[in-house]
Amino acid sequence: MATVGERLLTPEEGWVRYDHTSSFIKYTGTWETETGSWNYGGTSTYTSTGGATISFSFSGTQLRIIGGMFNDRARATEVYIDGVLRGTINEHTTGSPVSPALVFNLEGLENGVHTVQIKTVGTKFFLFDAIEVNTQGFLVGQLESPQKGWKRYENSITQFHFHGNWKTEINTVHSGGSAITTSTIGDKVTFKFNGTKIRLISDRNTNRERNSTKITIDGITETVDMYGSPIGKYLSYEKSGLENTIHTVEIEHVKTGGFTTLDAIDIDDTGTLIASIGQRLPEPELGWKRYEQDDQALSYSGTWVVQTSNTSSSGTAIYAERTGANKVRFDFYGTKLRILGVANSGYHPNLKVVISGVEESYSATIGSQNQGSILQYEKLGLELKRHSVEISSTVEGYWWYIDGIDIDANGRLLHPDEVTKVNDLEVGKRIRFHYSATSGTVGKFSDLGMEISKFIPASSSASSNGDGYFIMVDTDHQGKKVLLADRNIQNNISWDVLNTAGVASGSGLPLEILEDLVPTMTGQTTDGVTITASAYSANDMPWKAFDNNVLGQERSIWYVNGTEAPVGGHWIKVDFGSQKNINYLSLIGMKISTGYLNNSIKDWQLFGSNDDSTYESVTSGTVPNNEDAKFVYEFINNKSYRYYRINVLTSYNNYSTTQIAIVEAELAERKHDSAFTFRLPTGGVNSTDKDNEWDKYITDDQIWNNVNHGSWTSTTDQSNSKARVIRGYNGLTNWTSGSTDLTIPARGFRPVLTIEPINNNRFLILDGTDVKTYTSSGWETVGTTPPTDDMFLNKGMLDLSTCAPYLKDLKDKSNLKILVSKPKREPTVAHLTGVPVPRIVKMKNDTSFLGVAKINSLTLSGTEKGVLRVAISTDSGATWEAKQKDGSWTTVDVTTPIEFKEKAMTIDDFNSISEWDEKIGQARNLRCAFYFEQSSSADETSLDSLTMDVDLLDSWDMAMPGVDYKYGYNRNTNLRVLLLSNGDYKINVGSGGGSGSTLTEVDGGTF
Repeated sequence: MATVGERLLTPEEGWVRYDHTSSFIKYTGTWETETGSWNYGGTSTYTSTGGATISFSFSGTQLRIIGGMFNDRARATEVYIDGVLRGTINEHTTGSPVSPALVFNLEGLENGVHTVQIKTVGTKFFLFDAIEVNTQGFLVGQLESPQKGWKRYENSITQFHFHGNWKTEINTVHSGGSAITTSTIGDKVTFKFNGTKIRLISDRNTNRERNSTKITIDGITETVDMYGSPIGKYLSYEKSGLENTIHTVEIEHVKTGGFTTLDAIDIDDTGTLIASIGQRLPEPELGWKRYEQDDQALSYSGTWVVQTSNTSSSGTAIYAERTGANKVRFDFYGTKLRILGVANSGYHPNLKVVISGVEESYSATIGSQNQGSILQYEKLGLELKRHSVEISSTVEGYWWYIDGIDIDANGRLLHPDEVTKVNDLEVGKRIRFHYSATSGTVGKFSDLGMEISKFIPASSSASSNGDGYFIMVDTDHQGKKVLLADRNIQNNISWDVLNTAGVASGSGLPLEILEDLVPTMTGQTTDGVTITASAYSANDMPWKAFDNNVLGQERSIWYVNGTEAPVGGHWIKVDFGSQKNINYLSLIGMKISTGYLNNSIKDWQLFGSNDDSTYESVTSGTVPNNEDAKFVYEFINNKSYRYYRINVLTSYNNYSTTQIAIVEAELAERKHDSAFTFRLPTGGVNSTDKDNEWDKYITDDQIWNNVNHGSWTSTTDQSNSKARVIRGYNGLTNWTSGSTDLTIPARGFRPVLTIEPINNNRFLILDGTDVKTYTSSGWETVGTTPPTDDMFLNKGMLDLSTCAPYLKDLKDKSNLKILVSKPKREPTVAHLTGVPVPRIVKMKNDTSFLGVAKINSLTLSGTEKGVLRVAISTDSGATWEAKQKDGSWTTVDVTTPIEFKEKAMTIDDFNSISEWDEKIGQARNLRCAFYFEQSSSADETSLDSLTMDVDLLDSWDMAMPGVDYKYGYNRNTNLRVLLLSNGDYKINVGSGGGSGSTLTEVDGGTF
């Protein structure tokens, strides 16, 4: 144990130190600051004025004063405790200076609050550095606001549970303008908090007994003294050095006379008050985030009704009817779960909740009656992974509500059928995407598989900026995955705008979707990627800029607060572990509601390195100071690096280099293992045509978020070539059409996404006799050896690196085999065994009609048990056309089977054309293209012949008059017709020509 005069750099065990700068310490007289590394905290205060004082109060039994020993210091500075002189301080030494030094030590005081005054005598220097009290003690006094390292919860928050006759006292002397008080013995307030320290803010007055309050923390009880001269916002109790975990607190009034007052509670600035079952939670607590009952990741089955309530989270809740098998399912990634509902003693008393196969129960009867946002179920301490959840009623006859779901602040809610990787998609599965657009223009797709923002409303918006789902509905004949958006992602947009952008064509618009190479970080190192930085503040570690947590005020960030920047600015670094080629960077600055918008990153520079020593500049830029906005930067980078470093040159805090923040960042390369195209769905040429994508796939209002708003299709109205088909308006299956320039809120853009694998290699793992694949949910057995083509096509992995870390989990680790297949084409749901894929046949050469005066008719004949369509070209195949039912002509993309089939003519349509001369024009050329399709293996589709009825060009020459007449055709001297005077006719075909030719006469019959 240290003795007076010894150097004491830090407090010994059993003591806690308060620096001279504490707001609880009051000074009179003239005091100056001394700066130097020999001082505790780098500074101390001193005076040479006689009668100067230092005053403070503390609760405890022991007191130490820390100063400095020098040869010119005061020898008799007085120390008064509770008005009594208890000793003097001698800081004079003839030896070497000692600082910081223990200059006063007093023990054995009565446990309680003591007032202290230190008073200088004479004009020698007295240096004051700090105060120490026993660890059960603390400095007391008025706390207008929480000190650094603390945060305050006012008495009005719902985490406090008051038992007894507590009353509210309104007065500006209290923190927040009010306090809760009681004079009844046995009245209690209980709560929980997560942290290492706690302070009780009350008031002090003489109208109460001493030590009339007790506080119990985790079963250990101490007394609290609120007696003394009147003062508000009074620190009456402090406890520090607790384990960083959840603590249970109870405050109780225990003596007759006087009052116990709760004004506020201060705890660690990184801690939080914890809610209890039955408590109302209008907002998620720190460390949690909320998904409302209408979030699209929640899958409801049974009979549910949405109800408006001003006590419910977001103003609405959804309840299950009292009959039927009602349930709600969802998945989430995280470690903790809360279910919020509406409480009533008549609601369901025994609801079943199953988390990853483990069943528990909870009651909807607990909590303030008929109030929403009630915490009804909580599960903590789960393994950090994806969990499945199902909530259901065990018996009929009771209502029960879902008001909201709370999970980890850096967790994620997922639909039960949701995947996050393209490779995991199969029919029925869905994947999330982000879409942003300005009014009247086709927007940008991004972040496939990620949660970026809330969902686009089912009614959509002209200027969309939100998430949606693509649901896989099929695999086409080319092996492409076919997905449909689960909602209109934009309204007030015309078909013409979509067509100009290339979306309305049958081939669609190629889409480049970038894949973030940084995984969703859950710590400094995740999946082999490590994030570090030059500095960070408190709990705002650098990896939190890559944790995909960008929703709500409780988002996680990388934040630097007041740390001097190194040369080149503060930096955040990504170590990929291997070289990556990055040419895409996105950055999100601060949200204004967090209060840190002015600290958002401004100017930045990106560097790359392969040795973490020599860094080369890649690109640079400036982030606009827009609230909660994501900015994407694309650049050319021809070199791969293992390390990438973002240097922050300035922030918006007056261009500060010491206060900076990044909410989220992404690093990606253009390369993706799939090619993406988006287009419009087909919708049927008329209301009876059901052979189209809308009628085939969109069959459920709830799945497809139909709100009677129509969706544009690529199909032309058969009866009006200037209109395009609109589906879903005034009913999911309803068919209508509209002018291509139509722009109203009730018409919108619902895209189809096709995904074509570029690398067709597929991998499976042979574990003993089991053939296995690895998905986001873990290892899955897809069959037994030998593997089939279907196993590779439907379950094969495109990238072995995703499963490599988990090979150790397989049962036959010593005898694993990697199975490789390279299928050329994925199977198609729409094709049966033995049925060829559709074929397109085009004529290589033109048929010339230069020698024809008039085309009377062109007639196709063939067998059409499947589908046969025809299109024509009059410009040698440059463009192709088909005549529509209304008589107009439309262009046809004969390279796209879907459009060819939809827009081209049937044999009957072709044969009914009468205006051939007008159509082929002066060029007098024609060629045809044909689409053949069989619907079953028994179908036979063939084209037999093209018959032409034409009037040939030029005139007939009449022979010399006589009994019989011979006619010759100038352009074909082999053709002669003999008209006999008896009414018979003969057609003579022979060689040569002219009047002297020898003809072979063929009997042609009688007129």
